[in-house]
Parts: sequence; structure tokens; C-alpha cells
Amino acid sequence: MTIQYVALPLFPDASYTYPIALEGVSYNLEFLYNERASLYYISLYDSDSNPIVLGEALVPTYPIFKDYTIPGLNGFIWMEEIATLINEPYKLYPDSIDQYYNLYYIYAG
Repeated sequence: MTIQYVALPLFPDASYTYPIALEGVSYNLEFLYNERASLYYISLYDSDSNPIVLGEALVPTYPIFKDYTIPGLNGFIWMEEIATLINEPYKLYPDSIDQYYNLYYIYAG
């Protein structure tokens, strides 16, 4: 068993959705910025836009979706800082999240 990953793009927009194949299955990822909470939230939908997981906080170094049993997925989403020059840049510069972080789906293949 090897650990594999899929790089997931981040964008500086307050709201966006894109399709992605994870472990051979098509999904849609939705990202929404909440100004009051100063956080992005991520949701996972199937290819027909049926919700699977809604509104998980997108925070660094935490295995997002790991707490859920999602048929067909055995991994998690991981957000990692590109550099640690600024403390919590996802809160300070939410419009530049794509410049401070990399996002991955990590799974055992």
C-alpha cells in the first residue's frame, strides 16, 4: 500500500466550485469564504450535485473529511502552508489563500 495524493487547486475568489476525480470517482468541491468567521469552508458533492459533506472549515494541518465515512473514499484533504513567514495567513489574507497554501487529497492506493 502506497500513499498517493491529488493536488487540488485553490483560487483567491470568495466562492467557487470545480469538478475533481478522487479515487476514480467524479465529485464537485465547493469553496465559500465566510467573512464573519474569516474562514473558507469546503463542501463535497457527488457528480450530480448531491451533498455529501457540507461546510467543513478549511484549516491548515488538519485532516479534513477524515471524520466521515464516505463510500469510495478512504482519504482526507490536507491544507499545508507553502511558507511559515506569516502567522495564520489564511485568516489575515483570505483573498490570497492560493499564494500561501497547497491543498491535497491524500489516500492509500
